[in-house]
Amino acid sequence: MSRPANIQALAIIPVRVGSQRLPGKALLKESGQELFLHTCDQAKKAQNIDLVCVATDDDDVEAAAKRSGYEVVRTSKACRTGSERCAEAAQQIDCGAVLDIQGDWPEVAPSDLESLVAQLLDGESQCNTLCAELTDQTTVRNPNVVKVVRGGNGKALYFSRQAIPHGALATDRSSMPAGSSMRGQAFPILRHIGVYGFARDTLLRIPGLPSSGLAETESLEQLRFLENDIQMHVLDAQGNPWGIETREDYDSYLQRLTATA
Repeated sequence: MSRPANIQALAIIPVRVGSQRLPGKALLKESGQELFLHTCDQAKKAQNIDLVCVATDDDDVEAAAKRSGYEVVRTSKACRTGSERCAEAAQQIDCGAVLDIQGDWPEVAPSDLESLVAQLLDGESQCNTLCAELTDQTTVRNPNVVKVVRGGNGKALYFSRQAIPHGALATDRSSMPAGSSMRGQAFPILRHIGVYGFARDTLLRIPGLPSSGLAETESLEQLRFLENDIQMHVLDAQGNPWGIETREDYDSYLQRLTATA
């Protein structure tokens, strides 16, 4: 396979097979192909992405990716997070912007990826990601669904596995002081979608960033970005993708595939 001569936007799908919640999920292929390849295929549809590659330390993942025509960049087993794996891969490919698309988001919309790339290439952001509104309280309480609070400037304030901001789904605000600007206002709860966009230079900083422990406490690598003053624009997704964290998630994904076939 040939690599484009001038790569402005690079999509990297970091893949490991050591998932704790669903062991071996990257290689599950009851859909007809390995899970991570669906994510690759979505990225390939984005009009402003010049190259899609897989970053992995696993032989089976490499073989599956190459069978489907995707370039593979081998990375070390020392990578602690998906972004570190992407940074290691991006060192080998010159480009302007990099998307780190987690391999367990097989339904991410190509148009949403295009929006992230456009913001990065226009120089409007050094780091960005996606979100969608949550309204189902059961899902809000699910720690496998990550939430984000976004400021008025469109940038992330915090990410958590807990429901944030606290009480955002409550409809009774009558206890608030009369005249309060919050009275009667319902804040949305936003779920995070596991795609990160970076200016390449910003991504290459990631492996060397220190952490105060927030990222480890929440088990959310993006908190390390915020801790080190890497501001993240949070764009509204037009699609409705869901990450695959558990067997139940995968079964639901298979049902959605069957329904749209």
